[in-house]
Formats: sequence, C-alpha cells, structure tokens
Amino acid sequence: MVRSNTLLSLLSAVPAEAAEGTAPPLPVPVPEGSWGGLELWQWAGLGVLVAGAWLLGRGVEWLVLRLVDRATAMTKSGWDDQLATSARGPVRYLLFVVLVASGLWALKLPLVAKAGVELVARSVGLAAVGWFLLRFVKLAAGFVEQTVAREEKGGNVGRARGLRTQLSVLRRVIEVAVVLIVASLLLLQFEAVRNVGVSLLASAGIAGLFIGLAAQKSISTLLAGIQLSITQPIRIGDTVIVENEWGWVEEITLTYVVVKVWDLRRLVIPMGHFLEKPFQNWSKVSPDIMGTAELYVDFRTDVPAVRAELKRVLEQESNGLWDGKVQNLMVTDLSERTMKLRALISASDSGKAFELRCIVREKLMAFLRAQPHGLPMVRTEASLAESDSPMGAVRPGLAALAAQSRD
Repeated sequence: MVRSNTLLSLLSAVPAEAAEGTAPPLPVPVPEGSWGGLELWQWAGLGVLVAGAWLLGRGVEWLVLRLVDRATAMTKSGWDDQLATSARGPVRYLLFVVLVASGLWALKLPLVAKAGVELVARSVGLAAVGWFLLRFVKLAAGFVEQTVAREEKGGNVGRARGLRTQLSVLRRVIEVAVVLIVASLLLLQFEAVRNVGVSLLASAGIAGLFIGLAAQKSISTLLAGIQLSITQPIRIGDTVIVENEWGWVEEITLTYVVVKVWDLRRLVIPMGHFLEKPFQNWSKVSPDIMGTAELYVDFRTDVPAVRAELKRVLEQESNGLWDGKVQNLMVTDLSERTMKLRALISASDSGKAFELRCIVREKLMAFLRAQPHGLPMVRTEASLAESDSPMGAVRPGLAALAAQSRD
C-alpha cells in the first residue's frame, strides 16, 4: 500500500507535457504563438536558414568558380571555359537548395510544412539544372560557330555551312528536349499530375492514335526538319532560288526556313517544301559561279577589240570581284538587224557575280559608244521607178539618198 501511494505521488509530480510525450522546452527563450501551422520561432528560423543559405551559396560559388577560372586559364581547350561560364548562376541555386535541405532538420517542422519546403527546394534545383543545360548548349553552339567561321574564312565553305546547319537544328532539338523533361519532372512532383499521367499511359493506345492523326502535319514537319539537317539539300548561307525568288538561306528551324531575298525581304517557307518540290541551290558544292552579260551590237563591230576590252575591264576595273578563272566573249546569235555578244565571266559567289556583270555591261557599252560601228544601226533601202510625173525632178536627190543608205 505504501509502494502504491509512493508511485502515484511520483507520477503526479511529472509535468503534463512529459506525460503526453511532448518534447521538453527549449533551453533558450523563444517567441510564443503560432501562425500558419508553424511557431513563430520556426518562421524566424526558416527565414534565417533561407537567408544564410543564399549568402553562403553565393560565397561558395564565387570561391569555386574563381578556382575553376584559374584552372581553365591553364588549358588550351575552350570547352572548359564554356562549362565554367554556364555554371555561373545555376551553381548558386543548387548550393542554396542543398544548404536549405540540410538545415531543415534543426527546425523540427511539421510533416506538411517540411514537405512543402522540400517541394520548393526540389523545384528550384530542377529549374537550376535546366538553366545550366540551356546555357551550356547556347554557349557551346556559339563556340562551335566561331570555329566554323574560322574554317569558312580558310576556304572550306561547304563543310562550314554544313556544320552550321546541323548545329542550328541540333541545338533546337536539345533545347526543346530539356524544356520538356524539366517541365515534366516539375509537374510529376504533384500527386494529381501523376494520377493523370497514369491514366494517360493506361489509355495510351487510343489517345496516341487520335493525337497522331490530329498532329500528323506537325509531326511530319518536325521529322522533315531533322531529315533536312542530316541530308542537307540546303545549308545556312546557301544561295537558292525558290518560289521564283533569289536569296540566301538565313535561318533553318525545325518547322520552316527563312530565305533572305536580295531586296532584304524575308521569305518564310515550310520545311516540307524543300523535300517535296524542286528548287535551285547555287552553292550546294561550291559558291563559285559563272555569269553572263549580253550585248546587241552592229554587224560591223570589231569583236576582237571588244574581247580585248573585256579582258582589260576584268583585270583593271573589276574592283576585285573577278576571281581570275573564266573570261570569254562569243557571238551567240544573229538577227536581221543586230549581232548578240555574250561575255562569260566568273566570281567567287553569286553576289559578286551579279555586281561584276553590271560593271561589265556598263564598261563595254561605254566602249561600244566610242566605236564608229559599235551600236546597232537601222538600214533601209529605197528605190524609185521611172515616171513621167512631176516628181521626176526630185529623182536625183532620192537616188543619192538611197546610195548613202546602201553604204
């Protein structure tokens, strides 16, 4: 009986909080009260944790990237420089997420609040990874384009344009894939979205059939873009004639091609057009091209003199447009009144060829004007029959005019 009374007295002396299994009070004074399911000290601790993780993340990022910059300065490769530049910014957020997740245990947050903070941290981490990948793809594409530009200046124009085209399409494919994957991972964190995904997978056969029929044109266009980047009937920088327009391929996307017309207009053409319809590509193998300048002259024109003048113009007055490969002058046609001369010239690309043709026309026309029989002349012949009319008095004058016309 004595032992029972003693046990009851000991239990009554234990505080109610300890009897219910609640954690003992903190050894330091904390603000009392709660808001949003969290105690005030937990809100304060969460703010301190976020601010401290942000500042510490920036400091660690600065230190790490400083060491990385010194390491990349000692290497000749440019890829490590692109990698270090891409990490500026995303690394800060990744460190911030890691530090916040590591410090949550000290706040003793409820399960619901802890799950919410972890959800936000994971979302920030996924966004940082996607940001890093997109920046690296962009910078890497720029680095490769600089290398391609050096090759193009070195004379390997065809290979440089092919690499630029493949790089442009591949970059867009990677960017779309990164965005879709990151967005999917962000959405799959939510239970409702996961349930919808399971339902879609269960009915993937029927849904895929309807989606495929509805998006048949779009899917075929995307596949055409990938096929064009592999087969390369056109490349960025090629000179083409499409839809009766002459211009340069300025941009190639997954769904359309932008052609810059000579008068600075932009012609947007669906990707499938270049795989289904014929078009002209003047620089498929090489940008070198020949051009013609046609002139109509008199029958008595000194053709060898015109040929010599063409050679002089190309060598002395072509402003560096002539590549020195082809120059020729031939009589290509005759009519009842004129003779047609065709000057054949060559240039390193179509733009220079057009300007050179204009110069040749101008200079040769000036040369022909200075010749006594350069420009075409209209010849007529008149004859008068004998007559007793009073007009016979003027016959000698008309005969002289006819004689001059024959000459």
